[in-house]
Amino acid sequence: MKITCLSLAILSLSFTLSVAAAQSSDSMLTAYYGVKDALIATDVAKAQSQATTLATALKKMPTTEMSVADKNALATAKTQAVALSKTTDAEAQREAFEVLSASVITLAKAAQPAKRRARTGGPAPTYVQFCPMAAEGKGASWLSDSREIRNPYYGSKMLKCGSVKEEI
Repeated sequence: MKITCLSLAILSLSFTLSVAAAQSSDSMLTAYYGVKDALIATDVAKAQSQATTLATALKKMPTTEMSVADKNALATAKTQAVALSKTTDAEAQREAFEVLSASVITLAKAAQPAKRRARTGGPAPTYVQFCPMAAEGKGASWLSDSREIRNPYYGSKMLKCGSVKEEI
């Protein structure tokens, strides 16, 4: 009887952690999409505000079940979100967004199993998109909640430059 109760308690805790991770991941992605959309519009003030919201969401992410690599990605994402929130230079924001995006992509991929367990009907798709011309020709990725390409690295200059590389 004690083993059954303990097993149920562990299972319940595991489910609760999965739901918390999924909710934290959703908050992180919502804030990230706000930064992305502000950069698409080249709205520096909105990008700053959304980056502050993102930094707050990142601070709330549970780390108990994260790998060392995911914890490193989280630390980098926090640093870049804060850096992005403190600059009024659109190009500097886009440079910070490049590193931020790589880290958030790692975190989004790590959170997907928790989101699948925590939701019925499956999670909303997240798209990894890529522009080969960004980052001085090295190329850079970002996440989107839409298949439609709207490039945050160039905004209206090259709004549709890029492609969907992966769905997570």
